[in-house]
Amino acid sequence: MRSHAMALPRIRSLLASCALTLAAGCATQPQPLNTPGTDNGVYEARGNEPFWNFSMAAGTLALSTPDGPRLTSMITRTYTRGDTRHYEAPDLAVTISPTPCQDSMSGQMFTQSVRITTKEQTLNGCGGNIVPPTQLNATRWVATQLDGHTLHNGNVLPDAHDSATDENPDPAADMFTPTLDINDSGKVSGSDGCNRYAGGLVFDHDGKVNQSPQAGMSTLMACPGAHGRVSALFLDLLHTVQSWSMEDGTLVLHTQDGKTMRLRQTF
Repeated sequence: MRSHAMALPRIRSLLASCALTLAAGCATQPQPLNTPGTDNGVYEARGNEPFWNFSMAAGTLALSTPDGPRLTSMITRTYTRGDTRHYEAPDLAVTISPTPCQDSMSGQMFTQSVRITTKEQTLNGCGGNIVPPTQLNATRWVATQLDGHTLHNGNVLPDAHDSATDENPDPAADMFTPTLDINDSGKVSGSDGCNRYAGGLVFDHDGKVNQSPQAGMSTLMACPGAHGRVSALFLDLLHTVQSWSMEDGTLVLHTQDGKTMRLRQTF
């Protein structure tokens, strides 16, 4: 009985301390960071007009814009209201909601909408995972890998030659990269890295590729050296494509004999 009596004042003291903390607003104190939509602990988002890039990792928010220095700040508070997550730092606030978002430049769909507020401006953009399309109508792609062989020029920023590589004003330059344009009805055209081509395949919904009843057409410009090898490999793969899939925003074409072609979207 004596030990219980001695413990009562300590319990009352603890309860009083907690009550004072709650009155001071302990319900709004920082919560453990839970980075949404990531596998490696780094969350990324981006937006346009003006262009910006944002990352969140290890309790730190980082924002980059072309007209100012990189802004980095430690998270001081994080909370959830409904389905929206809020992250706050001394000079930066971020909200992440599960509303689908379309990138205004690339047209790609993302699973989350992101709003970033600084002392100077409010930025809106997209984050989370890329939403894979169920159809490819009215899209344009440039090849980045052919049967495991990486094409360096397929990974540079889009330029005018993405849509007409055989019209390169400098034929000696190593700038020719195969492209794939898919029109509103799923029919294809583009450049094989040297010549223009059209027809031969029709991209259907949900990963299907069908052979066109009409044979494809192609221009007949000579393709010397590396351009010829890239052109021949691209056409060999393209003529045997039977299905497509999306992997982290990359279009993967699958041939009948298990080979693949990988392409990035230009719009």
